[in-house]
Amino acid sequence: MSIAPVVKRVVVKATPERAFELFTAKLADWWPLATHSIGAAKATGVELEGAVGGRIVEYGEDGPLGYWGTVSDWDPPKSLSFTWHPGTDPKQAGSVTVSFKPVDDCTEVELVHTGWERRPDGADARESYNTGWDYVLDFYVTSSR
Repeated sequence: MSIAPVVKRVVVKATPERAFELFTAKLADWWPLATHSIGAAKATGVELEGAVGGRIVEYGEDGPLGYWGTVSDWDPPKSLSFTWHPGTDPKQAGSVTVSFKPVDDCTEVELVHTGWERRPDGADARESYNTGWDYVLDFYVTSSR
């Protein structure tokens, strides 16, 4: 059974190059670790390693707390894709693609999250992420100002 992707679009007041850098290299500056992490109170940072095969790693004071995914496509400043399995089995990973498109003096950022069928709780997880991505992307948009 196919479960529809989660699709989110936001507009940031930045060039595609800056929007891409903010989403990737500056992820730790805007990601709301206090509410959206696997280590919660122990989380001190997150890093997206910018290349195909790079990992998305959540850190604590003593090193990595866990892995959120792996970069599968890297095409700055147009797009990137990565597997997505924060704190769960990588075999059940979803896929996230983020695209950056210039619009006037801003950039439209589109996030598409697929692969819900690989999870036993796919439909429920999809609904949680549907609202969760809104919350997270609000921090991204705010940090771009």
